[in-house]
Amino acid sequence: MRFSEIIGNDALKGALVRMVRDGRLGHAILFTEADGGGALPMALALAQYVNCQDKGEDDSCGVCPSCHKYQKLIHPDLHFAFPASSSALLSESEKKAPVSDYFLPKFRELALANPYFTEQDLYSQLEIENKSGLIGVNEAKRIFEKLSLRAAEGEWKTMIVFLPEKMNLEAANKLLKLLEEPPQGTLFLLVSHHPERLLSTIRSRCQRIDLQPLTREQRLRTGGDAPDNAEYREIAKSLLEAGLSKQVLALFPQWEMLADLGRENQREWCLYMQNYLRKIYLVAQGLDGLADLSSTEETTIRSFASRIKPTFYEKAFGLLDSTISAVGSNVNAKLTFCDLSNRLLLAL
Repeated sequence: MRFSEIIGNDALKGALVRMVRDGRLGHAILFTEADGGGALPMALALAQYVNCQDKGEDDSCGVCPSCHKYQKLIHPDLHFAFPASSSALLSESEKKAPVSDYFLPKFRELALANPYFTEQDLYSQLEIENKSGLIGVNEAKRIFEKLSLRAAEGEWKTMIVFLPEKMNLEAANKLLKLLEEPPQGTLFLLVSHHPERLLSTIRSRCQRIDLQPLTREQRLRTGGDAPDNAEYREIAKSLLEAGLSKQVLALFPQWEMLADLGRENQREWCLYMQNYLRKIYLVAQGLDGLADLSSTEETTIRSFASRIKPTFYEKAFGLLDSTISAVGSNVNAKLTFCDLSNRLLLAL
């Protein structure tokens, strides 16, 4: 992928190019983004640029043999690691210890179709949408094996780790050792949605780059799904309305619907709810321009902004963070979302 193909974050593209041309590129970069915000395309463009055989002043050439392979995601010096889990796509032996390599054709297919894909898009592509993806110790061992070899064709070997916060502790410690003593000519590009969940020692060994969120128009240009999820929005609205009116019985259908979602969809709803509340808060503070409201939600959000007390937001974000942790720990879904609904009502 070339920098010119990336939507948004134009200043960052130029900064990355200058880092390469001035020899200031570190061995590890941590890109942070909102889900589907363009960090993976940025990582792919940087990986292509560093090994381009005819670099331009502001982009890779796009026509040399190296660029052709990078654009198909098949360059031998380009490696990927991402959360995986048992899937119907795997053989019985592969299901015992699933790793990214087993899913690479599916990953490439998804990334080539739309590199702005979300975490849920990935799990759907890998057919693990009802499970939590994980980067385990077997994945870490494969990363070590791949990077211990010399670059096959280019100057750099690049390891793109998508969602490194999904590493378990053992895998994270193995990656930390590689970051502390990287093999020569190795470039780590980490794409994270929640960098705060990474080991602090890993964060400290990476140059962190935060991508600016895409505007609504830019998100639509990525070719992905519409940024507003009608089902999630209706549940969020109903919970807030029931809470504001103190109608406990009206909560029941909402938490039951949430309990029936798969774990990853439950997590996605919690993240959606946090973003929904963020928009309400911004409107309540008179920062409408930052809220990025869609036409389908504007009227309702303005109504909530005038009715919700200021002390609610901090409590609600804490409750949703706790719910995400409970979902990840396989706590009973009905108990989890019944508790969340009741606590939101009390906080309103």
